Amino acid sequence: MGTSDTAPTSEELSVFHAPRPFKAAAFVERASGSTKRNKTLKQILNMERDAQLQRLGVDKKRKEAKRRRTTEETAAEPEAAATPASPTDEGAERRMVPTYTSVEAPPSLLPAKRYCDITGLQVRGQLTQAPYTDPKTRLRYHSAEIYDIVKGFAPGVDNAYLALRGSASQLM
Repeated sequence: MGTSDTAPTSEELSVFHAPRPFKAAAFVERASGSTKRNKTLKQILNMERDAQLQRLGVDKKRKEAKRRRTTEETAAEPEAAATPASPTDEGAERRMVPTYTSVEAPPSLLPAKRYCDITGLQVRGQLTQAPYTDPKTRLRYHSAEIYDIVKGFAPGVDNAYLALRGSASQLM
């Protein structure tokens, strides 16, 4: 071959060794053994409770009371163990701080949603319940096809569906 020009090789055309501007130079991949540890809901709630108690100063009082109890038990005194102090002991005003476990809400002002007892689908919003409730069994249904199924129920099956909803009548 008479030409001195040679075709570029695949290694010369490769972009593997080219710098990647989108990747940070300080980025280091995690080792395969060290995985991210997610906290469970119980752990989060306990941490939140402890932080709230620490803000109120109850945590120190509990530890102090526990220390007093252990010293009293070791001394074998017949007195009752000291009870942990509550934040209201010192007359401090107690402020309700909402947490995941203490959120209290009033009942909803919206009407309750009505679901089909058989399929679980929401009954279409109507002002009256008559078109969607079987008068004999009091089962709610979604459509005419479901009503055909409700009509064919054996005795006792309707009470089982009503019990699932929580409105079954107990006959003894």
